[in-house]
Amino acid sequence: MGGQTDGGNTPTTPEVDDTGPHSYAVGKVKKVNDYEYRYTVVKEDQVLSIASRFQLQVADVVRVNFPCSDPLNVQPGDVLDIRWPIESEQRC
Repeated sequence: MGGQTDGGNTPTTPEVDDTGPHSYAVGKVKKVNDYEYRYTVVKEDQVLSIASRFQLQVADVVRVNFPCSDPLNVQPGDVLDIRWPIESEQRC
């Protein structure tokens, strides 16, 4: 399952699932709860592959982690919140 949120991260929000390492998404993962992870970027990771690993759309990952900035600037060591966006996280 993937797609845009209906407006919030709650216990009823669909679970975000780590499907395991993918090409260009092999960083360290820490599960926060059933609907949120922390992902540490490693060399050559790409936002598209990271989103795919967690069955999210790129727009969801970008909205949470890169509001008004370029997601292509993701760097090794960056820690991304992997979860559904909440309504207050506006798009630019």
